[in-house]
Amino acid sequence: MNNSPCPEKRFARSLSLLAFACACIGQTVQADAMPDAGPADQAWRDASKAPEERAELLLAAMSREEKVALVSSTNPEDTDALRYLGIPALTRVDASAGLRGDYNVTAFPVPLALAATFNKELGHEMGAAIGKEARQKAWNVILGPTMDVARSPLNGRITESFGEDPVLNGWMGAKVAEGMESQHTIAQIKHYTVYNQEWDRLVLDIEVSDRALQEVYNLPFHIAINEGGADSVMGSYPRINGTFACENFDLLENFLKANPNFKGYVGTDDDAAKDKIAQVNAGIDSMALIHRPIPMEAFFDGTVSDERIDEATRRMLFATFENGLFDHPLPEQKAEVVTTPEHLTLAKQIAEEGTVLLKNADDFLPLDKNVSVAVIGPTAKDMVTGVQGSTYVRPGDYLTPVDAIRRAVEGSGEVVVAQGTLGDVTLPAVPAEAFKTRLGEPGLKVEYFDNAEWQGLPKHKDVVSHLDFHGKPIESLPENWSARYTGTITSPSTGLVRFSARTAGHIEVIIDGKTVIDGRRSESAFFQGDGGHYTYPIQGTVMMEAGRPVDIEVRYTRLGARWNHEVRLGWQPESLIPAAVEAAKQADVAVIFVNQVSGEEMDRDNLNLVGDQPQLIEAVSAANPNTIVVLNTPGAVLMPWLDDVKAVFQIWYPGAEGGSSFADILFGDSEPGGRLPLTFPASEAQGPQLYQGGGHIAYPEGVFVGYRYFDLKGQEPLFPFGFGLSYTDFDYSLLRLTTIDQGPARVKVNVKNTGDRAGSDVVQVYLGELPTTMVDTPIRKLVAFERVYLKSGEEKTVTLEIPEESFNYWSEADKKWIRPTGEMPVYIGRSSRDIQLDGTMVVN
Repeated sequence: MNNSPCPEKRFARSLSLLAFACACIGQTVQADAMPDAGPADQAWRDASKAPEERAELLLAAMSREEKVALVSSTNPEDTDALRYLGIPALTRVDASAGLRGDYNVTAFPVPLALAATFNKELGHEMGAAIGKEARQKAWNVILGPTMDVARSPLNGRITESFGEDPVLNGWMGAKVAEGMESQHTIAQIKHYTVYNQEWDRLVLDIEVSDRALQEVYNLPFHIAINEGGADSVMGSYPRINGTFACENFDLLENFLKANPNFKGYVGTDDDAAKDKIAQVNAGIDSMALIHRPIPMEAFFDGTVSDERIDEATRRMLFATFENGLFDHPLPEQKAEVVTTPEHLTLAKQIAEEGTVLLKNADDFLPLDKNVSVAVIGPTAKDMVTGVQGSTYVRPGDYLTPVDAIRRAVEGSGEVVVAQGTLGDVTLPAVPAEAFKTRLGEPGLKVEYFDNAEWQGLPKHKDVVSHLDFHGKPIESLPENWSARYTGTITSPSTGLVRFSARTAGHIEVIIDGKTVIDGRRSESAFFQGDGGHYTYPIQGTVMMEAGRPVDIEVRYTRLGARWNHEVRLGWQPESLIPAAVEAAKQADVAVIFVNQVSGEEMDRDNLNLVGDQPQLIEAVSAANPNTIVVLNTPGAVLMPWLDDVKAVFQIWYPGAEGGSSFADILFGDSEPGGRLPLTFPASEAQGPQLYQGGGHIAYPEGVFVGYRYFDLKGQEPLFPFGFGLSYTDFDYSLLRLTTIDQGPARVKVNVKNTGDRAGSDVVQVYLGELPTTMVDTPIRKLVAFERVYLKSGEEKTVTLEIPEESFNYWSEADKKWIRPTGEMPVYIGRSSRDIQLDGTMVVN
């Protein structure tokens, strides 16, 4: 029974919330307006008490209706009835790289760029800056950071994560969450768990071992909780071994909440899973992101127990007290501008330390400022600054790369600009005059099928003038339908013609017998306008001759689309590459920016650079041997042109300061400090088997994810995990290791800058195969890392701690962590393949 020092107020508020609950089950009650209660009689307002005690005091004072109102709230106004208790409304914002949807905020580089810094303190600083801006915009729950281990290089949200290694993911996420929560916000780390792709994400069933769950996919979340104090976790979409993650009691209660350091709450993702009440009973504490009707009667008819309601309420209250939301109210008015010069400086530092120099033949870089530079590609406002969807942040009025390069060489060098390529964009629709049926009539013949596989007789035949529709072309078609378009197409130009398909579904475009486009999208864009800027086209190219008609066939099926019925076949018949080649010939150096859009609700189709960008690199590098390629991509791409260019940078999506940071790196005012948080494959045949459709995928590789898989299979990557060149050189010496009895192990190594420039390096500690185990363990796994800054000639002793949990493995037979004893190899590397020193550590 709940006691209240003011029975009249207790009755009034209970009646009010009872009206809320009864309304949800089709009943009505009358109640007067609820009066506020003063703080004097509410012991939980005493900030000197521990968060646990305050949560228990408040929980004891709440009625069932009040608890249900908190747990089931999906909008801030849902908890208006709880204000007299001091419970603040929880306002939520996506913010893994800054505040999505807001204006005048700081667009930081994507989290994968932060991971490439291998700099934990930058993670804390970025988290704190985002937390500060969030509060000024009246947000107190941050949906981030994203900590999904990058299993697939094609994952559309790969740049939202911190890469393929669970320890790097865990520590960077821990520091970002720690920084966010230092500003009196709650960090809701996401997505728990095994969220590795966008294709079929709402229905996918993933078969994965408990050992892989514990050692790879769940581990980052536990590190963020244990080391960063994260107080909220968001569930994920897929089924895990047959059960939706948000309905999976074993995952939520036995794995996640079994961690004694986790006293906060678990929230569902946006309409994850199917059964909302099953989620609550499985361990989901907050239903905040459920936007469909919630069956409220389940909280009052015994379907959800009192104990479960209390636990969910307690956990939400604890997170609120622990992070100061209760004692530090949000401002009544949102600030108009929250970005600051300090935050932009921080964003620039992250972009610089996250930029990875992949190639620098003959120490060609950095450039002198008295050179002439041809700047080619999407280098103006068409630069991609962020990943699309939940992590996209409006960059505001930023300095573009081309303007930053102009500013850098002003008064000494020269800049020539050529577009060269439009990058990864939807092209204008192919005009009607380009098409004819095979009988010579204007347009394309189309056959519509009332199934998704072009089976049986067409439901309807027609001739369309061009291929550009949004919505069902025939209203009587079912939700999943297909169509076949045939005819001829004629280009007005001779040379490379570029095509794009904006679509929801799967599309194949065959021109003159060549498959030019073959891919799928569940949506043609996601959150465009609010949480994104770009569409998700599928690109292709083909050589054509002016005035010569060639056959075209387009096969479309809506299977796999979520909402839209949409196809736009676009083209660019006049190539921009010849003008770029001429510009490159006039310059000492050619700098080519290439890009690829990625984001929520899309996976890349392959690892190729899209559109005409590979041909651009080939043509320009043939014209100018001093060609530099800048990859503004979400991750690995194939590089058949690698031997033909002088240098290659990976800049990820660098945010608002991407232009200024790159110009400073190019001319040596800053260094490229990044190291790869992902393995870059040499071919698509490398790495674990990826999803092929069908709603199910197994992860037979177990704990061998990322570079661990490459080591296990003896595959030689294009660039290994942890790789990155510098403008200076380093020497490692004097490795010292401790014997392990209890607590963390310590590794000491001397690092010396032997070059003539100041610079930084990332010391990476890998643990070798564990001894006397009944299971296979990785040949090498990252257990610690530290960035060290050194002046020319300077030497430092770097001390790193290896957490004692690093020596454990998960026993599926015993359902617990096991620590083997004996000698264990330890490797000190500059990447997972570039081992500088090695030794042996004894574990007792």
